[in-house]
Amino acid sequence: MKLCILGATGRTGEELVLQALEKDYSVVAYVRHPNKLTKRRQLTMVTGELNDITKMASAMKGCDAVLMALGNPVSNSSGNLFSLAMPNIIEAMDKAGIKRLISLSALGVGATYHNTRYPYRMGARGFLKGNFADHEAGEKQLSASVLDWTTVHPGPLFNGKRSAKPLVRDAALGDKMPGVPRTNRADVAQVMLQIINDSKTYRKQLIMCSKQDQPTLPG
Repeated sequence: MKLCILGATGRTGEELVLQALEKDYSVVAYVRHPNKLTKRRQLTMVTGELNDITKMASAMKGCDAVLMALGNPVSNSSGNLFSLAMPNIIEAMDKAGIKRLISLSALGVGATYHNTRYPYRMGARGFLKGNFADHEAGEKQLSASVLDWTTVHPGPLFNGKRSAKPLVRDAALGDKMPGVPRTNRADVAQVMLQIINDSKTYRKQLIMCSKQDQPTLPG
């Protein structure tokens, strides 16, 4: 399998790259700063911006799926990243002939607010409000596209080890995550890679956290 990863130099993006290479997948990392990634076998780095649709489409050409782990820096957490980049990504995927997109989001974005509990939901409506609004603006454009998209909505991210069975649910089923839904980046990466070919997750919002006593995928 060949994947194009956007946001590969971030902490979750790097984990995606490493786990994909563990599976012996080929990875194309479309990044602004390739020097932030370690050169590895089966990893191709393409330098480019998210507003360069032609170059992004060229990087995506021949890939089976696009995985997004994009995020704003802490210094500009509420910037218009997703609302501006998502139309370009959708157009680039169309030019490259790819339909499968898995995008990292966050628990509490859009309708997934209804899957939160106190005290986490206080942050979703408080200091995270601007960042979540940008996520939602981008994801609404996914809903209007013809892509086979999935958005993955974890709780607060940490650098722990992979869980045996992270808790993952279809947000539309109405299940609520724990009030403190800690999520390891390693779990986010493993779930995003697990669902690439799972048509049951197409055009769905998946909520998740690193709880080990529940099934890994929605029914």
